[in-house]
Amino acid sequence: MRLFFYRLVLCLLGGGLGPVSAQTADTARVHQLQQVEVSATRRPSVVRSAAPLQVVSGVEMERLGYQSLADAVRRFSGVTVKDYGGIGGLKTVSVRSLGAYHTGVMYDGIAVSNCQAGQIDIGRFSLDNVSRVTLAVGQEDDIFQPARMFASAGVLSIQTQRPEFRGNRDYSLQLRMKGGSFGLVNPSLRYARRLASRTSLSIDGDFLRADGTYPFTLKNGQSVTREKRYNSDILSWHTEANLYSLLRDSSRVTAKVYYFQSERGLPGGVIFYNPYNKERLWDRNFFAQAGYEKHFNPRWALKSALKYNYSWNRYMDVNNKYASGKQIDRNRQQEYYATVSGLYTPKGRVSYVLATDFAYNRLTNNFTDTPRPERYTSQTVLTARYRHKGVTVNGMLLATYIKEKVASGDCPDDKRRLSPGVSLSLQPWLDRNLYVRLFYKHVFRVPTFNDLYYLRMGNRNLKPETAVQYNAGITWSGQWKGLEYASVTADVYYNRVEDKIVALPMMYVWKMMNMGTVDIWGSDVKGTAEFGIARRIHCRINGSYTWQRAIDLTDKNEKNYKDQIPYTPQHSGSLSASLLMPWVNVSYTALVCGERYALPQNVAANRIDRYAEHTLSVNREFQWHGTRFRLQADVVNFTDEQYSVIQYYPMPGRSYRLSASVVF
Repeated sequence: MRLFFYRLVLCLLGGGLGPVSAQTADTARVHQLQQVEVSATRRPSVVRSAAPLQVVSGVEMERLGYQSLADAVRRFSGVTVKDYGGIGGLKTVSVRSLGAYHTGVMYDGIAVSNCQAGQIDIGRFSLDNVSRVTLAVGQEDDIFQPARMFASAGVLSIQTQRPEFRGNRDYSLQLRMKGGSFGLVNPSLRYARRLASRTSLSIDGDFLRADGTYPFTLKNGQSVTREKRYNSDILSWHTEANLYSLLRDSSRVTAKVYYFQSERGLPGGVIFYNPYNKERLWDRNFFAQAGYEKHFNPRWALKSALKYNYSWNRYMDVNNKYASGKQIDRNRQQEYYATVSGLYTPKGRVSYVLATDFAYNRLTNNFTDTPRPERYTSQTVLTARYRHKGVTVNGMLLATYIKEKVASGDCPDDKRRLSPGVSLSLQPWLDRNLYVRLFYKHVFRVPTFNDLYYLRMGNRNLKPETAVQYNAGITWSGQWKGLEYASVTADVYYNRVEDKIVALPMMYVWKMMNMGTVDIWGSDVKGTAEFGIARRIHCRINGSYTWQRAIDLTDKNEKNYKDQIPYTPQHSGSLSASLLMPWVNVSYTALVCGERYALPQNVAANRIDRYAEHTLSVNREFQWHGTRFRLQADVVNFTDEQYSVIQYYPMPGRSYRLSASVVF
């Protein structure tokens, strides 16, 4: 089967489908709308996409009362967000039960990396300057992308706002203040300035403080007590500066400088009536990136980018089990990254992109006899797209080469891999907005530095973990029975994970091993409807449902053979409804998650109960003398549902939030 897909991809890349027409890349456009200058990228089409695509705008997230990026992402279908509770708790994303290691995170078109842990904490990203969040399973139709974009099973893309200038002003200023339960204080500022006719600069900053002390209900057998969650506080601030410039030759230059710093408590699990934990985590992250894009003519285009990333963290655990009474770990990561992509669009129906990326990563820490690993990664991808009338076919072949060096001990073998992928979107009737889509993709993830080198757990002989994805779906959008707009997408999929990297007990210590095999069957259904209730009163409803059966096939002799893998509910879904009125807007959202298991064996002792979280949001926006004001009030989990996403990590009950913003 894999050989067939290799041949199909190579056939497509070789141009057997003929030459191309349309422009392949989303391009930035500038429009004049009611004396407001807007610079933005075109929103990708969810219905026409050859692979499952979910998009939510910053305006939608604000209207629905989402408090964080994790709130928005966990309402996507087929997504599991591991949340360790509280405002400062770590939050990671897994797409279709493949694990957070297989989910790439892009920030303004360039990957966010973490070679040490291999997964990204999305809790550190603020929503105040986000214009759009996109989740693509497989690969987006836009093939003019860095090679890293093709290396993950799913990609979460975060797009920040571009500057907007009202009237004849050369500047804009937005101030926002949020406050709420558990000591939440979150002011933010956004300032933009037009430096020249085609050049603008924006500066964003926000501060977040919360004590995170919230009540919860603790059940232990027949005993039910009311406790408080401690050591869940956070103090963080983030700032970034962005430069946008359109040069005289129509090429585009962007640059970003970003800094994030936080101190937070890690509350730990509530076990044996111990609600307090003394673990602390300090984070610092700085990166600078610059991008260049040039369309020489309708046939040729070039895109390139450079990035430097520095991450530092300090972990402290105060516990009598340590000889000194506490354990302190310090880790420092550095990455140098470069990418260049070339787009060729001959006259006809095929487009080609050749992209190559290079990254150098280094990790140092305060451990004794640390190996100080260094990793060199080269990724090159050849992609092609055929588009004619109602048919779109995308093909890719990604070549990856990884070499590592260590200061002490054995060095892992070099890793080489070819990864193919192909997707198809077919419109059977050109006069109807109905599409059928299929895709296949082969991906793998290399062991992280923690997997390979962490103290006595590391195993330098680990093989990459591989995953194969298959998907078939149908999409439709249009008007139906009085609805102004309606859309439905439905997909069924099968994933298989081989050489899964797991930690297994070996005598007195745990060791990282390649031992896992997981089969994942599932289906995702999403629907949207918009309709008018009365004059100037509109309603918008969104709903999604996911069914997944992700079973462990590692060993027939184990008790957990064919059991559901940990933290994967068979049933989950979400619902949101917005009522848009001239005097006030009201929104309601619900998130439902079925029962799941904390450990591989599906027994009652490991079961985590199902839950449903309900949120209500009310907002009002108005203008006065050219200044725009917005007020919003949110009640989160207004039914005061007591639940846990991670076992023994209770989530907050009912909470409140108020926010006010002003835009000059």
